[in-house]
Amino acid sequence: MVKFKKIISLFLIFVMLFTMTSCSTPGEKSEPAASNEPSNEVNNEQSNVSTSEQTEKKVLRYSLTADAPTLDPQLMNSIPSSTVGYHIYEGLMRNHIGEILPGMAEKYEISDDGKTYTFHLRDALWSDGVAIKAQDYEYAIKRLVDPATASDYSFLVTALIKNAGDINSGKMPVDELGVKALDEKTLTIELNNPTGYFLSMLSMSQLCPVRQDVVEKYGKDYAADAEKNVYSGPFIVKDWKHEDRIILEKNPNYWNKDEIKLDEVHILTVSDPMTALAMYEEGELDFVHVPAEVLKNYEDQIIYYNDGANDFIKLNMDGTSELENRNLRLALNYALNREDYVLLSSQGLYQPNTRYVLPQVNGVEKNYSEEYPYEAFPVNGDTEKAKEYLAEAMKELGVTDPLKIELELLTTDQERTRIEAEVLQSQLQTALGITINIRQVPYKQRLEMESKHEFEMVVTGWVPDYPDPMSYLELWPTGSPYNHGSYSSEAYDGFISEALSNTDPKERMDALFNAEKTLLEDGGIIPLQLRRNAMLLNPKVKGFETYFVGINFDYIFADIVE
Repeated sequence: MVKFKKIISLFLIFVMLFTMTSCSTPGEKSEPAASNEPSNEVNNEQSNVSTSEQTEKKVLRYSLTADAPTLDPQLMNSIPSSTVGYHIYEGLMRNHIGEILPGMAEKYEISDDGKTYTFHLRDALWSDGVAIKAQDYEYAIKRLVDPATASDYSFLVTALIKNAGDINSGKMPVDELGVKALDEKTLTIELNNPTGYFLSMLSMSQLCPVRQDVVEKYGKDYAADAEKNVYSGPFIVKDWKHEDRIILEKNPNYWNKDEIKLDEVHILTVSDPMTALAMYEEGELDFVHVPAEVLKNYEDQIIYYNDGANDFIKLNMDGTSELENRNLRLALNYALNREDYVLLSSQGLYQPNTRYVLPQVNGVEKNYSEEYPYEAFPVNGDTEKAKEYLAEAMKELGVTDPLKIELELLTTDQERTRIEAEVLQSQLQTALGITINIRQVPYKQRLEMESKHEFEMVVTGWVPDYPDPMSYLELWPTGSPYNHGSYSSEAYDGFISEALSNTDPKERMDALFNAEKTLLEDGGIIPLQLRRNAMLLNPKVKGFETYFVGINFDYIFADIVE
């Protein structure tokens, strides 16, 4: 009977997905944009501006489903923000599709013990003509660590830079941080231990410079609008109409401006992927993701790429819900059929995932997954084992009816995420008999709720900030600023500490693998899928790169060739 219900459920969801396409679906030969008229007033205005400017300027146009939550570099905690930040700020180094290039640092030296880096800055100007100084980097990194800033991303350096952890926890003053400007062109950074991936981190927005005078002038409104900031990178923010568009313009003061070919970049907020696809077909966008339900219409045009994201359900274990119970968390993990999940939610575009760390990041000599193969949970689930864990959880919780276990699943308010949540809800309720309530909120609100621990379960994801397993695993030590689920394990903390201090590459990687296993054996998260995206790109656009570390797109050296 359960199997029959499952078949009916699968059929109904397929029908729902099929009915989302119509005779005017983009990709078919009939009028593709006819069904998107509610958006035309805004989009036509943008199209007219872009068309006239395109005759004289090289303008790249793409869209995001939600506005960038912030452009304050030290407060960025999302890929939309970080991708824009990568193009408007300049780090000491620049990670260009895996190649570490000079950024604002013209050269650098590393001490014999591998702990102290000395950077020598080139002559360069902020977008307002003021000289960029080593003090701007010192101030920025101290601002990131300062507990008064309350940056989610302070975890990046709390275990890395000398005294950062004690400063972030309020035990030491900010001036004790191991980051010092020796003069206007020389900066030293002292690390706790040798860290091979440190240089690759230095293009991240969170470690890019900010001007103290500008931050203090605007206070909490710093970077809230285009004119309330100054820029050190290849582009500046010319205009930011919130929830509508961000207009980037080539920075005339950028030190490497002669290599920048684009004059402007227009980033529109288009919440409906089908509307964005219609805009691409009408020539209003140069790049677009193809929704899963219409992939077959574009088979000969699609470019597939992995964006580095692994999606999972983050669980709040702070004692405010039953999820503090390990057996319940494991029941949820075993109840999911991840293969069916990706088939139903993305029509197989995404790939099922049964572990946490991204397989493609670096191991010792090969990819991490080649050296450390691991499947934490069966890809098709195990309902019997899930029920065994649930029975133990109910005993420990003093519950006799599984329906009394009621959990809220938080996600964003988009059509794609609604479908994902409904598939998860159906699988968990069918396998376990518990109650799952879905709550959808705007993307920015979801990030805020995560940061404030105001959730029980939330569908989220992570893209590595550098190509090493630590980029995933540094989130979960006890008390980490990004540990929104309040996960705590002495064993896990011990493995992370070992990895941070051990200079033997194999022993270090063994410790990281043990940390990953510990997190999953505790049911600390529920892994779901690896994101593979399908995109369409205007053939005239050259040098538009996708990347799986830290950002989605790199178009610094992009060009439009007629």
